[in-house]
Amino acid sequence: MLLLSIIFMLSCGPFLWRLEQLRQAESVYDVSKVRDELQWWNAHGGLLNKLELLKEANLWLELELNVESKDLESQLTMYQDEQHRFWLFLYYLKNGKITEAQDVLGPMGKTPLGQLGQGLTSLENGDAEESRSQLAETETEVDWNKLPIQEQTLRHLVLAQAAMSMGDQLAARAELEEAQKLEPHNPACLTVAFDVAVGEGQWAKAVELCHSIVTQTWRSRTTLFETKRAVLALHENNLQELTASLASLKELPGGDGCIDYVNGIQALSKGQQQEGKNLLERAMNSGLEGELKADAQKAVAQVIDRQKADQLLRSVVDENVE
Repeated sequence: MLLLSIIFMLSCGPFLWRLEQLRQAESVYDVSKVRDELQWWNAHGGLLNKLELLKEANLWLELELNVESKDLESQLTMYQDEQHRFWLFLYYLKNGKITEAQDVLGPMGKTPLGQLGQGLTSLENGDAEESRSQLAETETEVDWNKLPIQEQTLRHLVLAQAAMSMGDQLAARAELEEAQKLEPHNPACLTVAFDVAVGEGQWAKAVELCHSIVTQTWRSRTTLFETKRAVLALHENNLQELTASLASLKELPGGDGCIDYVNGIQALSKGQQQEGKNLLERAMNSGLEGELKADAQKAVAQVIDRQKADQLLRSVVDENVE
């Protein structure tokens, strides 16, 4: 009996150790490590790859990598439980398939995951105020504590982004800190921390966070990150970083509008008010959304006020001359 136990431990030990390595890597969002472990299982796991734990890890990895994949979509559609349906919703939303995302979300109703999805959709559609209302503690009857930790974190990050879009930096910082308490290693926390640092004008902190994000080579680039990276490069007079960001934006959906936004900000910084105003208006007309749209609207309004003040001043001067 003892001999059989020893043989069992020797044969199963490496697999159990690998499962623990995978679990630990996933818990701290070590995406590269998770990918390496899953590659080992694909090569050596045999029939054990049918374990639900390994299937879940593969789904988690593909969602984190945020790569559009028919295989991932088909796998997620096979599940009928709410958690996997929410993952399918996230997959569609991240890939710009708003109609499909809403179709998945509809049957969830007013459940915590369903309400979270509604808040995400509102933010994606540019309605930060509605998103904030749908996810607030005081304005809904949803028990947010019933959400899994990852989704609780997501809720706080969405609230932070909504607050930034509305110009409420204090609320954005508070929501970010709540998210970081729940999942300090979540890469989405790093992204929102970068957004908040740029919004608060903490340029040294923003440079540090930007570098950390860029070194995570597994990440797919987003228009919001690359736009803020470009704005940071403008502030730091870093031509190499600016060129890299604009090149990335050129390859992303909606990137041309974001490039106009960046060029508009640059023109305003040089005192070229009319040129900056024209570029920002063109960016908004091309579909700029969220906090970038709100910032562009604010900048254009300031230019218009300044131009009106200049015209008034010139008329007063002309009257005095006469």
